[in-house]
Amino acid sequence: MTRKSTKNVLKKVFDSLDWPILESGTDMPMIRILSDHKNKSHFKYVPAKEQNKSSDLDHLHELGHATFCEKIHPVFATNSQFPAMANKKQFLPMLPALSTASDWFVCHWQQELLPEEMCGVIRESMPLVEEILGKEELPPIEIILDASLLIAQAKRYLNEPIDCGGPLKDLVDAFLSVPPEAPSAENLTILINKLMATYSEERVCLVPEADALVWNIEKLEAAAPAGQVS
Repeated sequence: MTRKSTKNVLKKVFDSLDWPILESGTDMPMIRILSDHKNKSHFKYVPAKEQNKSSDLDHLHELGHATFCEKIHPVFATNSQFPAMANKKQFLPMLPALSTASDWFVCHWQQELLPEEMCGVIRESMPLVEEILGKEELPPIEIILDASLLIAQAKRYLNEPIDCGGPLKDLVDAFLSVPPEAPSAENLTILINKLMATYSEERVCLVPEADALVWNIEKLEAAAPAGQVS
């Protein structure tokens, strides 16, 4: 697909959003879209042209989170849903899993819109994944989860017979066990807990607060059952 066609996809997705998008500048090098489901609006932060390192696929990914927030559930917004009075530090263990689990669904949505481009990104990323995982020193959990997501995508979309063992296999299997074509708050929660099971004794669930659902995190012995993929 040509760059012009990719731009057409971006415009189509942008135009499909029902909530207004308020745009402002940012010092960050990447486009970021935050969503306010209570006031039904989005905030798009765009760096100056010479500083903008976002590709069209990066831009589309942010629009995907905004789309999912509007049309599926607010938990898919890039800005996470936490209790208003909570100590945010207690949620740090879930953040890497939340990010990659949400991306599992949003990236599939991108895959359906731009399959050639998305497959190209996966192919280009695999050598870096192999390099990182080949190092003797264990990388941070964020890197391991990102690598596991890419391997799961390579197996699903490229039919790559990638062999991995140990915790990495458990993570890849966790992604592949939850259908990315069925995004929901329930399936997102299930995937987060499957990923967290490889590195944490804590689990998450959604609980009501005011007129919304927010994340709650508990030790395994007190956590609610993970449930089944719907």
